[in-house]
Amino acid sequence: MTSDSSQGKKSTKRLDQILIEEGLVSEEQVREALHSQKEYSGKIGSNLMRHGFIDEAALVKALSIQYECEGVVLSEIEIPEEIVKFVPARVAVARRVMPFDYDVEENVLKVACEDPLDEDLIHELDFVARGKKVQLVVAVELSLKTAIANYYMTSVDGDKEINADENSETLSQSSGLVFAADDKAVTPEVPLNQVLLVTDDEDDRRVISDIMGRENYEVTVTDSANDAIDIIDGRQFHTVFIRDTVSGDYLDLIDRLRKISPRTRVRYYESSANLLLNQKTNEAAIDLIIRNLDLFTSLLSSRQNNEENHSGTVGQYVDRLCRRIGLPDKDRMTIINAAYLHDIAKFYYGKTDSSENPRSFIDLTVKLLDSLNFPPLIAEVLRSMYINLRQKYTKRLPIEVLGGNILTVVDIFCDNIAANEKLSLDKFDAIKKKFEDLTGKLFLAEVAKPFIAMIKEEVFEAQTDDKYNQVMLFGDMPELTSHFEHRLRQEGFRTLSISTIDTFVELFRRSRPEMMVLLSQAEPTEVINLIDELITQGVNFAVVPTFLLTNSAAISDLTGMLEKGIEDIIPVNDNPNLLIVKMKKIQQRLGEKPVSENGSFEENGARGRLEDMNLIDLLQAMGPSRKTVRIAVNSGEQELIIYLDEGAIVYAKCDVLTGAEAVYEGLSWKDGTWSAQPVSPGSIPEPNNDYSNESILMEGCRLLDERTRNDISTQEIPIEE
Repeated sequence: MTSDSSQGKKSTKRLDQILIEEGLVSEEQVREALHSQKEYSGKIGSNLMRHGFIDEAALVKALSIQYECEGVVLSEIEIPEEIVKFVPARVAVARRVMPFDYDVEENVLKVACEDPLDEDLIHELDFVARGKKVQLVVAVELSLKTAIANYYMTSVDGDKEINADENSETLSQSSGLVFAADDKAVTPEVPLNQVLLVTDDEDDRRVISDIMGRENYEVTVTDSANDAIDIIDGRQFHTVFIRDTVSGDYLDLIDRLRKISPRTRVRYYESSANLLLNQKTNEAAIDLIIRNLDLFTSLLSSRQNNEENHSGTVGQYVDRLCRRIGLPDKDRMTIINAAYLHDIAKFYYGKTDSSENPRSFIDLTVKLLDSLNFPPLIAEVLRSMYINLRQKYTKRLPIEVLGGNILTVVDIFCDNIAANEKLSLDKFDAIKKKFEDLTGKLFLAEVAKPFIAMIKEEVFEAQTDDKYNQVMLFGDMPELTSHFEHRLRQEGFRTLSISTIDTFVELFRRSRPEMMVLLSQAEPTEVINLIDELITQGVNFAVVPTFLLTNSAAISDLTGMLEKGIEDIIPVNDNPNLLIVKMKKIQQRLGEKPVSENGSFEENGARGRLEDMNLIDLLQAMGPSRKTVRIAVNSGEQELIIYLDEGAIVYAKCDVLTGAEAVYEGLSWKDGTWSAQPVSPGSIPEPNNDYSNESILMEGCRLLDERTRNDISTQEIPIEE
């Protein structure tokens, strides 16, 4: 197959120069468009069109001169459906191209694009065009977006169905009014240019109507939800924007919209700025994608009996690092996708020697993704991993280079630190030095510095966070129970295994664990009897998340146990990875709930036991919530008094110790009680502490660790002869 790529070469003149020379625009109009381009981005031609300084035909004429090739005014032609099908929807959206004409006799397919000299695009279209000669023709950016939306994003049959991803930006992206990627596709019978704006704010009416009008949307405006209900009767809209301050029953309006036109998009917003910035509209979709990737790689690792899910660990660290750096959602999702897939070739081609150069795995993955027509940018991110930074990125940092370096930093870290290994302060210092030495050679400073800071915080959290990890195991197979118990301990869980029902019930009542694991390979009827017996004796599975591990063949007969409160049923012969992933999700879920049994932080105060919530946990809970309270901690005959002012430790006293020294003393107490009582700022004693909560807890943990090591070193260790 061949391409007709000889249609032109790019002129050395800029587009604005050509436009002025051809008398299509004035220098003043170009200056105004350039100013708009700096503020709103986009191409210079698109900004000239938005201001009304030039029409599409004139801009196409200038682009044809610039590229010395044929141009097309897409808004003036109707494209037959059979031609649209020559280029798959995913390629058209990702590469922003539009097939519009096909010469049967010459076997030439004409495809509109922004850069007809893009060799990579030519090769890609050669591949998908199935033997047709591809001729690239230049078109206007805004018209391409509109055509792609009209022909590829308005149907859900066959090839036209497009998955919601970061490449499926809709035609209104250029204005900032981005429709959520997880919105349903709009059926052909819904008018693409009809918008209903329900707002009682005059600025909204003016700004949004003006922006939408520039892109040929017809905007109907009303200031009441009740009036909007009358308007939608017998009419259909592409999108309905509803401001949260409007009068009337907006819930009834939304319900009626679902009934009249289920595919009409509804956007409920707080302000025009919120709407223009598209804030929070994609968070749920992004979270779901990440969860799916995490589950996918966990299942792959479990299937191959890997001890850990390396891909998932890399993906999780990359997500946190991208958030810390502050990358936009679109860039973050591209890099996260690359992170979870960076070594997918290991699973596809089978296990390979882990001592091989990591580049070999990455190259295989890139080839695999290319063969599956994955978005090119993800492949470019992977290609940018493990590259020497010969080029200094001082003026611009391409997203693929930044993403590749993020993956490199995280991948090296995860290769050297096992997922179940708790990072000590000494090892952290060694890693920090190594990373600092590689900064500027293999690592970008923009990546290495925030990653080191993030890991430092995690080391601190590992030293202080010991919540929601108590797990009770009940099993009738000692060896299997011991295997799972060992693995859970490696992951930082505190475990207790029991083999008799009476003992299990007694410990459940006495200690109330955060989670439970039941292991049994007995017949389904025996497992059901076991669970019923535990329920009869007072074990409440609805209160404590419980996992049942049993034979895979018996699972279908035991699904009724889910109705009795069992969290999930997992094949006992599978790798523990899936169980651990689910348990860590439970940890996260529990951590998001307010403390209740051991003290809920209400206005009337709280109290609890140090065995349930130690002083570290207590200060970490109250600090971020900016509580102003008096905390009294009692252990034996000792008492520690602490005052928090909007979450900050300002006063502490324990016998003769004051300030941070008094808190250090209380951090070592394991038994006793605590109480917290809200107080007014005026009742706080004269402050005697200037240190931050974080520095106190960090130093306190270091002192505890030092004391523990000293205690161990003084113990007499028996030696086998």
